[in-house]
Parts: sequence; C-alpha cells; structure tokens
Amino acid sequence: MEVLQHFYNKTIIPIKIGRMDISITNLTVSMFAGVGVFLIILIIFAARPRVVPGKKQVIVELFINFIRRGICYKMIGKEGDKWVPLIAGIFIFILANNLVGLVPGAHTPTLNPIVPLTIAVIVFITVHMTNLIKNGFKGYLKTYAPGSVPKWMLVIVVPIELIGTLAKPFSLFVRLMANMLAGHTIIYVILGLIIYFKNYLIAIAAVPFALVMTLLELFISSIQAYVFAILSALYIGEAIRPKH
Repeated sequence: MEVLQHFYNKTIIPIKIGRMDISITNLTVSMFAGVGVFLIILIIFAARPRVVPGKKQVIVELFINFIRRGICYKMIGKEGDKWVPLIAGIFIFILANNLVGLVPGAHTPTLNPIVPLTIAVIVFITVHMTNLIKNGFKGYLKTYAPGSVPKWMLVIVVPIELIGTLAKPFSLFVRLMANMLAGHTIIYVILGLIIYFKNYLIAIAAVPFALVMTLLELFISSIQAYVFAILSALYIGEAIRPKH
C-alpha cells in the first residue's frame, strides 16, 4: 500500500513542445476544477445584483465584507480597498485547492510544493515592490537598516532583518503544505488499514474516524486559506507603513 500516492503528480494528457513539458496532470485538472467551481458559484450568486439583496447576493456581499473589513482594513489600513481583489483571489484559490482534495480520487494541489511556493513568491514580490514604490529606494533600505540603530550594530541588525524577510514567504509555503499534507496523510493511512490488513471489520472503527478527520480537514482547509490571506495582507501593510 502506498500511503502517499495522492501526493504524486500523474500525467493524464502528455503535451510537449520541444523541451517544454506542458502536460495536463491530475494536479492541473484538480486545480482548474476546484477554482472553476468556486468561480461559477460566485458568478451565479452575484448575477443580477439588486438594491435589496436576495439570499445569494447576501452571501457574496458577506464574503466581500469579510475580506475587505475583516482582513484588508485591519491589516493594511485605509488603502485596503486596493488590495481586496488580490487578497480575495488568494483566499479563494487556496480554499478551492484545499477542498478539492477531499473529493475521492481528486488530487490536492496545495500538497505539491510548487503551488504554495508560487503563491508565496508572488506575495513576496508584491510586498517588496510595494515597499519600493511607496517609500522609495532609501525608505526601502531603512527597512533593513533603521536610522535609529547605531551604525556599529548594523552588522548584526541587517542580517537579522534579511533572514526575517526571507523567512516570511518560506513560513507561508511550509505552513500551508505541511498542514494539508498531515491531514490528508492521516485520512489515507486510516482508510488504507482496511486494505492492508484485508479485514473489513477494521472499517467499523476506521470509516467513522476517517469521516471525523475529513470534517476536521474542512475546517483546517478554511483556516489555512484565512491564515495565508491575513498574513499576506499583514506583510503588505508593513510594506506600506514600515515599522522603522
């Protein structure tokens, strides 16, 4: 029994252009399927908006207000409105990719290091570009070498600040992938015991426990999407208004 088989990337339709491999894999299908379902639901719910919102429109408005006021305003401040599309996109993308893996036979894109790492790098680049644009080159350098720090201490302070800067996207990447990997692996191990021991009596205990873990994974999937989104907003807010 291969417990981590759900982690492997499997080619469904091989496509190669020269040395470039753009094959359609289980990761690709799951990613587009998960995000596509979420987008279709949001489009349907947001269609034909009214002054007095119906039940579907209320759900969309609650979601937007949750991102806008609950994350962007708190973490970024007055300029939060500009960042609502990015933070909402990050939240939906991660949540969709987390949840699609709970569908039997589907792949969990956020288990693949490339997916969370790519999102983390996008956030990293956005944060530093925002810092440069808002504060200029000198203001950007002060992020690593605060003027209030004595010059002789810069040898210690600058490396610490650089390490902290690199640790932020790394923590986003590791936290998301590790949490999703741990939860999904536990579910697969529990259900795999039935096949491994070839004793379906084990299912009496294994299936209910796996069901409980699946419900827990639903909660963890939502929390991880929220944590990634709120930390991304926090880092952007720090770039706009540096502490130093």
